[in-house]
Amino acid sequence: MGRALVLIAAMVAGACSSEGGTNPDPVLSVGGTYRTAVTMVQNTCPGQTVQQFSTVVNHEPGSTSLSLTHAGSTYTGAIDPDATFTTTQVTQVFDGITYAISISGRFSLTDMDAQVHVAASRQPPCTFTARWAGPKDGDPNVIP
Repeated sequence: MGRALVLIAAMVAGACSSEGGTNPDPVLSVGGTYRTAVTMVQNTCPGQTVQQFSTVVNHEPGSTSLSLTHAGSTYTGAIDPDATFTTTQVTQVFDGITYAISISGRFSLTDMDAQVHVAASRQPPCTFTARWAGPKDGDPNVIP
């Protein structure tokens, strides 16, 4: 009987380990590098083009905030438990033109799909929307 109690105690201790136990609650985790294909969805800006760059997502597992870095620019925002996200509008100036940029999208277990909304201060003012979509390199996302 004593040996059985020791064995049961060892099994219980293992199930409650600091390594998450046998059924840890998963938390949202979407950080990593995504091979995003960039395409133009809508465009009223004459001559506006898009370029291909990967997108790096920084996200601490379980956090409600994230950042996306694409072509050297970083965008910060909020992510919901269902893996939808929005970024705060950022204003950038390129070649004397001011661009107001915001991003919204969603992560799946294996990829991201986002719409990048841009308003440009050209004359006349114009807007365009680009799509960033692509698979994640490495481990899949965790979406509880």
